Amino acid sequence: MPKFDMGAAWDDSLNLMKSHSALTGTIAAFFLFLPTLAVAWFGPLATEPATGADFAQIMEVFQSNFRAFLPYQLAITLFTIVGTVAILRLWLARTGTSVGEALTFALMLFPTMVAIQILSGIMLGIGFLLLLIPGLYLLGRLALVAPAVADRGLYNPLTAIGESWRLTENNGWAIFFFLFLVGVVILIAALIVGGVVGIATSGGSDLARIVEGLVEAIFAAAGSFVSIAISAAAYRQLAASNLPNVFD
Repeated sequence: MPKFDMGAAWDDSLNLMKSHSALTGTIAAFFLFLPTLAVAWFGPLATEPATGADFAQIMEVFQSNFRAFLPYQLAITLFTIVGTVAILRLWLARTGTSVGEALTFALMLFPTMVAIQILSGIMLGIGFLLLLIPGLYLLGRLALVAPAVADRGLYNPLTAIGESWRLTENNGWAIFFFLFLVGVVILIAALIVGGVVGIATSGGSDLARIVEGLVEAIFAAAGSFVSIAISAAAYRQLAASNLPNVFD
């Protein structure tokens, strides 16, 4: 496999985000932004440990919060799966694709993507249990699964995972660090803006929840959208190296 070019991938990511912007923006708003906003505004509030709580009490609070938020996070994940595949389909389709066609395609591949999420989660879990480094490496090797599914309509989860593994050969770390660096930038921006908003709205809890939820949803959707674009650009670059002119 040729060496992954981060600069070229970033340029292509920007071009992808500009293309079909009205269509992809609509999908991102509905499937990436609104679910997170709805949970932030109407979902459960996190419980804080009491002052002076011991480790056991802190873990009990953590487990309680985890159980309360789990159904909502699963719902967000399912919406994100549909939105991700639909956006990727618009970007990677060889012929013109409408929003309706992209969403229909995403719903048809939905069971496959759920199975892929489960299998990838197991692989990553094993990787992180062994050591942190194998888990991080696997993140890079599995980064192109969704683009492969969206581009080629792969219904077999193992085939899709295998395709990502093949395309990212000798480039797993480069792809991981690329995603990591972009993620860090978005996270820092979110923390800065969130901190300013938190200080500005500290006087009223209802207002704070509304504004902080809005900021959280915006950055979550933006981070997901950029990550989708990066994975699509990486896929285009590495797939085109095997099949010249396929994305011309």
